Amino acid sequence: MTHPRDCHRDRLPPALRRCFRPLPPDPAIEAFVAHARPHGALRAALHGQLRRVVSDFDADGLLGTHPMALLGEASWEALLGRGGRLLDVGAGSGDVTAHARALFDEIVTTETSRAMGRRLRRRGFRCHRVDLSRDTLPAEGAPFDAVALLNVLDRCDRPRSLLRAARAALGPGGRLLLSVPLPARPHVDRGGATVDPDEPMAGYGETWEEALVDLCEGLLGELEIERIARAPYLSVGARLHALDAALVVARG
Repeated sequence: MTHPRDCHRDRLPPALRRCFRPLPPDPAIEAFVAHARPHGALRAALHGQLRRVVSDFDADGLLGTHPMALLGEASWEALLGRGGRLLDVGAGSGDVTAHARALFDEIVTTETSRAMGRRLRRRGFRCHRVDLSRDTLPAEGAPFDAVALLNVLDRCDRPRSLLRAARAALGPGGRLLLSVPLPARPHVDRGGATVDPDEPMAGYGETWEEALVDLCEGLLGELEIERIARAPYLSVGARLHALDAALVVARG
């Protein structure tokens, strides 16, 4: 599978153009693609039945369906380096988080899905079942050296409130790592239905570059952006799916 890791930099304003640096090929992502196997008919049927009563995300948590990949250890290190405490917000089943395990002194996760939270704990991650856009971490939780919001802002009710909460969880000099598939298609899984978010999102445009500019100006304007990259956000269901994600590292 091929995916563009560069972009048309001449279509970006100078400030964003200076921040864009492509990630090198990631061995973990290449291995994920090489070993991807579609779900069988039985699991697909069970998932379809569960989707009648629970969200798509909860169905995945219950069945272990739709494994995901975005960053291997090499990409995590290229974006955030090594050491310190990481908070991964909306970590799902931990497929992406697991590749950061060797790089940080401590990793804490959050999840709103009970089923996904169980999977995170079984993988050895400390997980708080909390929606940070509405509630706070336990007092002993913050501050963190890095907070990751990977493919979460476009799938939550209150993306702007969640971003503010993520910034508040950072210690001095801390950095945010954000991933948003572009152009953005925000929606929220609620029960067996899909609804629009309560707060406005950004990241719209006819091209990836237009959407990146809209994301940075419309949602991330108060952040000091250090680096921008592009990577495939992969999942496996009936086939291998790839979304075109923007990765942004910024000071909070």
